[in-house]
Amino acid sequence: MRLIREFGIALPLAGIIVTLGPALVSLFVGRTLLKLDVPMLLGAIAGQQCSTPAISALVAVTGNATPVIGYTITYALSNVLLPLLGPLVVGLAGKMG
Repeated sequence: MRLIREFGIALPLAGIIVTLGPALVSLFVGRTLLKLDVPMLLGAIAGQQCSTPAISALVAVTGNATPVIGYTITYALSNVLLPLLGPLVVGLAGKMG
C-alpha cells in the first residue's frame, strides 16, 4: 500500500507495460517478420512468459500439441535467463535511482 501511495498509478501501469510490452513485440515480430503460424507463435509467447497455464489453454483450444513446439525452447531460455538477468536489472535500477 505504501508503494501505491508513493508512486500512484505509475506502479500498476509500469507492471502492465513490462508484462505486455515483450509479448506484443514478440507477436508483431513473429507474425510479420518471421511469418510464424499463430498457434506456434502463441506457444512461444507463453514460453517466454513462463506461463504453464497459458500453454495448457492453447493446447486445449487448438486440440493438438502444435503450440508446444514454440513453447519448449522459449520456456527453457526464459528459465535460464530470468534468474541470471534479474539481479543485473535490479542492480542497474538501484544505480539509476
